[in-house]
Amino acid sequence: MASCAWAADLVQYHYSLNADWSDVANPNGVWSYNHGDVPIKTYQTFWWGQAGWGYYSNADGSILKGSPESGKDHDWLLGDVVMHSLSRNYGGATTFLNVKWTSPADGVVDIAGRAWEAEIYADRDVRWTLSVAGQTVAARGSVQGLYRTDAGAQFAANVTAGSSLQNIPVNVGDVVQFSVMSEQGYGHFVGVEENITLTVVPEPGVGALLVAGGAALGMMRRCRQRESGRGPLARMVE
Repeated sequence: MASCAWAADLVQYHYSLNADWSDVANPNGVWSYNHGDVPIKTYQTFWWGQAGWGYYSNADGSILKGSPESGKDHDWLLGDVVMHSLSRNYGGATTFLNVKWTSPADGVVDIAGRAWEAEIYADRDVRWTLSVAGQTVAARGSVQGLYRTDAGAQFAANVTAGSSLQNIPVNVGDVVQFSVMSEQGYGHFVGVEENITLTVVPEPGVGALLVAGGAALGMMRRCRQRESGRGPLARMVE
């Protein structure tokens, strides 16, 4: 669920992939967990006992929030959101696991987050991209050996030339998409945090209409007071 803040004529909504996570709905409000353009419809328990969204019991091509596998953990804490890129033999060369956030209003967005290697397999690696309305704004070619605390894990450290993660204009229905792709034959687990702030600006003239409306109400009150003889002057005479 988004939190909301109001200041002057601006309204801000804050969204978090982790805090807004759902085990029961996909799409989940503004969020969806997908293979390509299609939300994953199967929620199941994987081989080590943790449940998540995915079609295969080995968790290939899945996204989940919870406990890690044992034995190969690199940087995977209880409660992390983790994505397993789709292996090539499951279609991972052309279909990418992704998380989409769909803007519910016109405005501007600020994006913050990070992605890191959740497990260690020497023969596996993942690349990722972050796009807004189809335009790539950040990308990284490898997460191998990367911890969440490393500077290179931050979205902001991987911004593409000419792009920014701040004050990005969006229209209602525009999509912010984070995708993971397998660099070798097998998929791999990537930890991800993604936070989006949407600032909604009232349409031009809304502020003026509010001021005009207030002035009109004040004039109506004064007219009624004069008609009834109960205006400020009448009270002073009494």
